[in-house]
Amino acid sequence: MAVLISVCLFLMVANVASGEIIVTMKLWEEEPVSTFVGNIADLSGLQENMTQEAFQSLRYSFLDQTRMDDLFRVDNAAGELFTNAVIDREKQCGFNQDCVLQFDIAAHSSINSKFEIISVRVTLLDINDHTPTFPSSDVNKSLSESAVIGSTIQLDEALDLDSSAQNGIKNYALQTTGSPFLFSAIKASDGFSLQLKLNSAINRESKDHYDLKIIAVDGGTSQKTGTLNVKVEVTDENDNAPQFDRDTFDIRLREDKNTGFQLIQLSATDADIGQNGQVVYKFNPRQSYLSEINECFEIDETTGKIILKNRLTRNIRKIYNITVDASDLGQPPKVSQCIVRVTIIDVGNNQPSVRITLLSTGNTGAVSESSSVGTVIAHVTVEDTDSGSNGIVTCKVVSDEFQLQTVLNKGYIVVINRSLDREISDKYNLTVECSDQGTPPLSSSSTIVIPISDENDNAPEFYKTLYQASIRENNAFGDGVTQVLAKDDDLDKNAEIRYLLPPASKEKLAINEETGVITANFRFDRENVSSFFFHVLAVDKGNPTMTGTATIQLTVVDENDNKPTFSVPMFQFFVIENMGPQMKVGSLSASDLDEGDNQKILFDYHPNFKNLPSSQLPFEILPSGIISTRRDLDREDKNKYSFDIVAVDQGTPRLTSTSRVVVYVADQNDNKPFITFPLFSNQTVSVSHQAKVGTVITRIRAYDLDEIGPNSQLRYSFSAGNEKDVFSIGETSGNIYLKRTYEVNENTPFKLRINVSDMNVSHMQSSFCDLTIVLALPTPSPLSSEDGGTKNIIITIAVVVLTIILSAVIITVIIILRRNDQKLLQSKRSDDLVKTMYSAASIEGCSSPNLDKIPSDMVTSIVDSPRKKKGVSFTFDVESLQLSNCGQIGQGQREESSYNRQNNNDKTLNSVLLDNIGRSNYQQQHQDNMSDSSGEITTSDSGRGGSDLDLSLHMSKSDERHQTGAFKFKMNPAQGTRSYGNQYENINYINTHHLKSNIQREAIPVRPPRLPSDNELQFRSEESPSKEDCFPSYV
Repeated sequence: MAVLISVCLFLMVANVASGEIIVTMKLWEEEPVSTFVGNIADLSGLQENMTQEAFQSLRYSFLDQTRMDDLFRVDNAAGELFTNAVIDREKQCGFNQDCVLQFDIAAHSSINSKFEIISVRVTLLDINDHTPTFPSSDVNKSLSESAVIGSTIQLDEALDLDSSAQNGIKNYALQTTGSPFLFSAIKASDGFSLQLKLNSAINRESKDHYDLKIIAVDGGTSQKTGTLNVKVEVTDENDNAPQFDRDTFDIRLREDKNTGFQLIQLSATDADIGQNGQVVYKFNPRQSYLSEINECFEIDETTGKIILKNRLTRNIRKIYNITVDASDLGQPPKVSQCIVRVTIIDVGNNQPSVRITLLSTGNTGAVSESSSVGTVIAHVTVEDTDSGSNGIVTCKVVSDEFQLQTVLNKGYIVVINRSLDREISDKYNLTVECSDQGTPPLSSSSTIVIPISDENDNAPEFYKTLYQASIRENNAFGDGVTQVLAKDDDLDKNAEIRYLLPPASKEKLAINEETGVITANFRFDRENVSSFFFHVLAVDKGNPTMTGTATIQLTVVDENDNKPTFSVPMFQFFVIENMGPQMKVGSLSASDLDEGDNQKILFDYHPNFKNLPSSQLPFEILPSGIISTRRDLDREDKNKYSFDIVAVDQGTPRLTSTSRVVVYVADQNDNKPFITFPLFSNQTVSVSHQAKVGTVITRIRAYDLDEIGPNSQLRYSFSAGNEKDVFSIGETSGNIYLKRTYEVNENTPFKLRINVSDMNVSHMQSSFCDLTIVLALPTPSPLSSEDGGTKNIIITIAVVVLTIILSAVIITVIIILRRNDQKLLQSKRSDDLVKTMYSAASIEGCSSPNLDKIPSDMVTSIVDSPRKKKGVSFTFDVESLQLSNCGQIGQGQREESSYNRQNNNDKTLNSVLLDNIGRSNYQQQHQDNMSDSSGEITTSDSGRGGSDLDLSLHMSKSDERHQTGAFKFKMNPAQGTRSYGNQYENINYINTHHLKSNIQREAIPVRPPRLPSDNELQFRSEESPSKEDCFPSYV
């Protein structure tokens, strides 16, 4: 023992491998503080390679102060290692077989640079310092007395805190002898498995517990043991039945005993304990006449006392054999029986005893309401213990629904006398009265309640046969529609109702089967379906099921979800000019698929047009859609109006649609032809009386501002002055021809009255002018001298040469012009024709304007007008064939123009009014027509305003061919900014008459050009900063 307590040190030579110094030591655990472990300096071997002085200068310390300095300490100079605490191996290493504590010691010198790290490994050795210990020193176990041999009880093993194998638990032993148990300790990899094994049968009634002692022994030099006290309690099994002291008990009982009389007190004993030994008493439920026994007697289940429950005067049974069960409360219980024989002693007369037994087959004992008349529902038993006439009994039933029928020697049966209806009465009281024939007769009665069971004989019935429901269109899925409710007069399952929809309705609706709430399963659109009917079913859960039906009228409430729709994409109306204000133009029409206020439509101008003055938009729109005029309309002022209108419904919110209205102003024949030649100052032409027949003398020029058609097509005729039939006039061309040869002796004038009229049959307009044609004699040639003859020859040659040159130039110009005409005619189909509207006041005749102040390079024709409209001048350039606007002239004259900017930036000049246009004159090169000789027939082109090369000398029908013309305008590039004057120059006139016509183009056309459908001039803007809205000039 002294050796064990002393410090055991095993010092080993330090291992030096690869420059690492390792020192190994051993130490027993639980050594006291300051126990010497070893000398690190000596074991390190450093002195072998150092001088003694250098070795003595080494100092030693822990390299890591936090690891082991709480367990060990090292002498700084000597290098000796001591314990710094009591070291418990199991605390440091647990149950590991090897326990090595490792740390590093730094050895360094203060006189040189020597520094070494010494790895120290201290092996802790285990001592037997712990006793085997069980988790609990006393344990209680239980084992049933019915356990079979070989049954085991598992025990917990002991724990030894020593970690080495030699100090751990080596074995276990059972120290108790004479017990029915065997003990076994089986070695396992992780310890022992301890168990007690039943070696012989046990009986709780013989011995109810066993005390056992088990020890655990370790393997240390000084062995230590641990003890476990096991108490095995034998639990009771219900293996003993209660026992009566005898099997049969005889009792005599007078029938006149009072209620509560004790017949006997039974007693039975049970050897078991607890509930297994607790005894209760009861009448055996399987014995005969149990109901009578229970009616007459009762037993106290705890004490076993049997007492009289009811008086026996009505009982006819003489002996009752009552079987009594005595059972414990074990599981399962054990039962013993005895018989109590009760003999009834008769002491007087008794009333009949009546007992009614229902014969229903159901668990509830109820009679089905569907039972037919004659069905047996109950049996009546009558007993009378008397004899003779006192024992003869007759019975009757007190009920109209039932009747009694006698069964031979078996009492009576109760049958149904009339149909039953549970919905009227769910139960009936059945009373049977019986009386004997004794003196006096004794009677008794019995009453039972007969419940009536339900049959599914009523279909569910809705509270309404027709439901009115509504839902707003554009509803959300799941929105409620309505709730239906039905009732069923039946009961239970027969009255439980499920609400269903027919398959055809399930696409749009859903119904809650329990509550009857109908919801939308579809987004309704009133415009498609405004109302519809569908059925809903109420189905009970009876067998078979019955169904009730209701009808629901679902109305889809309108929402304002449809804009008004116009009946046509664009409205076009026609109105006659000069019809005055408040003239109905037409009616707008639109429809709205909604209803009510959502369907009511009001019409008005689009906001962009609403505040325009009547001068620009002379119409009024009533809310009803009627369009009427606000003032007189003048087609020559403007022949078409385009504006946007809106249709607004009255729903919330209001919805709007927009459409375009185009109003065409129809023409009235309110303009007379306007004659531009002859004029008052130029109304004389001359022609040689020797000219050939068919020669074109001159041409009457005129136009009509009315719309193309009969109102503007002109017819020319002589009204006076041609009585000698010398001349003829083209009815449609206005050309005047020499009709026949007329001999004159001197220059003879013919004053002709020319009538120019339009072709309106019902309301013809005409204008007149005078023209003087002079048939002139040729100028006589005087006789000349020889010099004069030569001079004339030279002049003649010069004239011939000049004529040839001029002819060549004219022919070249004509060819070029005709070629240009063909090119322009080919491109005419792809060009946007510009529409031009003209208006002018009626001219009764030819009046003479004051031409004194007119420039010599331009002749302007002016007529004063009360309307003070714009005057226009025309200039004809032979070389360029261009017409230019000469601007405004005269005081009080004004320019009226309006334009409408379209969405595509089209600029439409809606109206340019040209009224009271004066007589037009040509430029200076044509002013020779004003002379007396301007009408002479010569090879010169002067004096007739141009040659008609296509005229036939024989007055062919081609002279009457109708000619049409069109204008094409182009902007003067020099005009880059917008102004309010006329900004179009160089207006090219394009002759679009028949290609076969050989008529040379005139400087001034027969009438201003128009399109057949529209006189409105339209401009298209390219949205360029340099191209502004402009006003055209007209010819």
